[in-house]
Amino acid sequence: MDTSTLKADLRAYSLLSTPYSLVVFLLPFYILELGGGELEIGLAFSTYALAVVAIRPVAGASADLLGRRLTNMVGAAVLVAAMALLGCSSQILHIYMALFLAGVASSLVNVATIAYISDIGGLENPNLYSKMRIAAAVGAVGGGAFIPITYLLDKLWGYAPAFKTSALALAIISATSLLLLPSETVHLAARHKEENIRVAGCIVAVAFLLGLATGLYGPQILPYLHGKFSLSPFSAILVYLPAVFSWLYGPRLARPDAPLLLAGGVLMAVALVGMATAQSPVVFSLWWVLESLGTAIASTSLDQSLSRYVAGAYWGRGYGIYQAVNNLGYAMGAAASGVLANPFFSAVAPLVVMMLLAAICSKLR
Repeated sequence: MDTSTLKADLRAYSLLSTPYSLVVFLLPFYILELGGGELEIGLAFSTYALAVVAIRPVAGASADLLGRRLTNMVGAAVLVAAMALLGCSSQILHIYMALFLAGVASSLVNVATIAYISDIGGLENPNLYSKMRIAAAVGAVGGGAFIPITYLLDKLWGYAPAFKTSALALAIISATSLLLLPSETVHLAARHKEENIRVAGCIVAVAFLLGLATGLYGPQILPYLHGKFSLSPFSAILVYLPAVFSWLYGPRLARPDAPLLLAGGVLMAVALVGMATAQSPVVFSLWWVLESLGTAIASTSLDQSLSRYVAGAYWGRGYGIYQAVNNLGYAMGAAASGVLANPFFSAVAPLVVMMLLAAICSKLR
């Protein structure tokens, strides 16, 4: 029975996702502009993930004890500060600081939002988690408008001033989310009292392996394209564009079932081998579409599964621990990614272990 009382209001969440494209696609080249290399790029994204590891359990407790809305509000304010710092940065240390703040903001916003989705009916209607993922993708695509804007400004002012101007603009956009935060829903969590700690713990372990795999190759994709195919920063980004559709459609295919998680893992593993051996940007782009589809399915399936095995009063804390462990894996992978000869091949092993563990988890239910 659907016990939700509200329609999902994800406008603020979508706005808070707009900085994603700038950070993921343009920040690596800004680090290169400041004199860094692949190691510094990996450490920057690892700093973000480590902040998530440290803060998400606290964010989960905040979402449960202080409410989803207040936690979201604080997270939005911290994200504005992070983007403003990035917009005023002049050295790599400032980037590390900004990404740490972004990790704090992400922790607060994402835990509060996913607990909110569980509150209003995600337990009964897993498609709500898909809508959450799609809202984030729409925000990231909207924020992607700053990629061509940065390109045009680069022609006028140079890359660093162009990047920083876009970061400041996104700080302002993020601030407008404070006017659109959804109402408080923590009281709705009381309807679900069942829990299964063994299965929940197994899901968290699977999330760690997924994070480790994506951390091993994720931060290095654009530098890899830049080095292997001699692509400019903006040309490298064009290689990714077809994969956007995977993030808009992939979450719709997810279900809280092991077969879908396994299917997502298989797609990722096959695509990574294809990316590692691709001999042209076009072929690489096609494999990237498949990798993104697999990641969207696998990660959304995990999101959908956890609330079924954690009591509603602990949804925030449960998702806080789950996301912290996932990002611990990502941080470990990202820190190692800059010294690996081929990050794509390296990521296949944890994906295989992830799929084996997911099959074991399904037997515990």
